[in-house]
Amino acid sequence: MLRYTRWATTLLLIGISHASLAWAQKPQVWIYTDMSDKTLPGNNHMKTINDPDDISAMGGYLLMCNEFETLGIVVTSTNRSQHAATPDQADWANAYFGKAFDAERPALQKELGGYPESITFTQSCVKATAEKFDPRQTYTSLEGYSTIQPLLTLAETTTEPIYVLCWGPLTEPAILVKHALTAGKSDVLKKLMFIAHWTNSVTHQGTPEHPEHVANCRDDAAACAFLKSAAKSGAISYYECGAIGQFGIVSGSPKEKSYYDQFRVSQLGTLFVEGKFVHNCVDHSDSATYWVLLGHWGVSLEDIDPRGLNSPETELANEKKFYEASPKIHDELLRRAQIAARH
Repeated sequence: MLRYTRWATTLLLIGISHASLAWAQKPQVWIYTDMSDKTLPGNNHMKTINDPDDISAMGGYLLMCNEFETLGIVVTSTNRSQHAATPDQADWANAYFGKAFDAERPALQKELGGYPESITFTQSCVKATAEKFDPRQTYTSLEGYSTIQPLLTLAETTTEPIYVLCWGPLTEPAILVKHALTAGKSDVLKKLMFIAHWTNSVTHQGTPEHPEHVANCRDDAAACAFLKSAAKSGAISYYECGAIGQFGIVSGSPKEKSYYDQFRVSQLGTLFVEGKFVHNCVDHSDSATYWVLLGHWGVSLEDIDPRGLNSPETELANEKKFYEASPKIHDELLRRAQIAARH
């Protein structure tokens, strides 16, 4: 069961024992996403506070989530000050995704198996404050960091790796890593595998001189630089996907509205399609972080340098692999949406 507490104490995940964490057969996943309700007005190019591509990525993740052991999903992990007074985004996500998942889980479980009993989202501790990472701080204590401490506790508990999927700014991961280094917990960091979407690219947005000049890195540049440095030194494993989700999975996808209309038989399929539908396809570029983790959909973690490096040759090669695999990826999502509709 995925439901975990509001972080009041140490752990725990309701229904997930220490033993099951220690012997997980599926990749253990924790997600930090800047996702928020796209009906909240903002000043970006979509007239929202956050790009709604994460909504589509989450819709796809829920269709695929029997492949993972989901430990936590943190929403509005962002430094954008417009969120200071917005409603609790965990409440929004739990209603928006949770109701659809609860309705369609029985059909998915019956045919495919392995789905969690429920999904729970938690609002980021930096959402209201718009706090950014300060490299001068030691972060000796994680008191008040209610969406960071539980991940550290899980890492201290499990013997299996936890894959931290980063779909937005890197504030919370950076604070966690800085705290662990300050506290001498380098052994714990070895169990955390960070997989980041587009925090570096020479070929897309960034330049050879400044590959860090991409949106997810710019939003908290200090956090991004710190984690890249930690990865380069070997203190952490940081898999940089670059733009392979956008220019591989999304660019290589079917481009007919009629194709995506087939998803609408399912509530989850509809959420996937309607999160961000542009240019006759779904923009779910952050999904690259979980497709690489599955490993048999064009690109795997073996194709990405764990030191946070992303050469143009590597990025273009992985982009091509995902581009070629994209039709199969979308057909698999469609297959699952149609199964989900059988409830």
